[in-house]
Amino acid sequence: MTSTSPPRVSPDSARRSRTVAWVVSLASMGLIFDGYDLVVYGTVVSTFLRNPGEVGALTPAAAGALGSYALIGVLVGALTAGAVGDIIGRRKVMLVSYAWFAVFMGFTALATSSAMFGLGRFLTGIGVGALVGTTGALVAEFAPAGKKNLCNAITYSGVPFGSLLAALLGILLLGSIGWRGLFWIGALPLVTLLPLAYLKMPESVAWLVSRGRIEEAHRVSARTGMPMPTELPATSAAAELQLAQPAGTERAGYRGLFDRYSSAACPTTGVC
Repeated sequence: MTSTSPPRVSPDSARRSRTVAWVVSLASMGLIFDGYDLVVYGTVVSTFLRNPGEVGALTPAAAGALGSYALIGVLVGALTAGAVGDIIGRRKVMLVSYAWFAVFMGFTALATSSAMFGLGRFLTGIGVGALVGTTGALVAEFAPAGKKNLCNAITYSGVPFGSLLAALLGILLLGSIGWRGLFWIGALPLVTLLPLAYLKMPESVAWLVSRGRIEEAHRVSARTGMPMPTELPATSAAAELQLAQPAGTERAGYRGLFDRYSSAACPTTGVC
């Protein structure tokens, strides 16, 4: 009777598995706090309506308007994050987003007026929206082939989980720590998630290659086990010319979109 030994896992595969696990875990935790920060207002609004001494007297209509400010911020953050991420990298956008929404959750917890509270909710929403708009792209770039949808599904399940967590903690803790305590919980990523993400979340190899930072991409690939793209930008003469240009000469985001349209329309329309 012959025994079969289990197949050996290559060092690169092991490193890549650890990297993917860290990225998905950190991204999921970020979206859990996203969901929490969006919904926690609903757990405390009744306190504001009953007690004018918290942030001033509020009518139901004014309370509804305060709740909408965070969603307006989410819209602004999500629309901005894509273009900014193309320029500075998705990792930096996510790190800034963690710090941003945590700081302004703390700012909101200190609010003594409805105007200060509304401003805090709007600014928090910008960080929340930027994270929502960036997380999927980063996770997809790290996920193994054939598992991108699965990894993104796991990651984005953090939003409803965080929403449920906000309701649960509101039931359990509102009476003991008050509404300010619930908002301080939303600021915890500043001292928990942000340091971990800074240490364990690398920049995407694909993004580094797309920006012509090939040597840095090789270093990140060796450290994380993430494979280099099969076709590097230098494989064509046009790409070599692009890499020879100074960094930042190609516009990203919406401006880059219009630049490409203008270049394509020039030969046929004469509008350049």
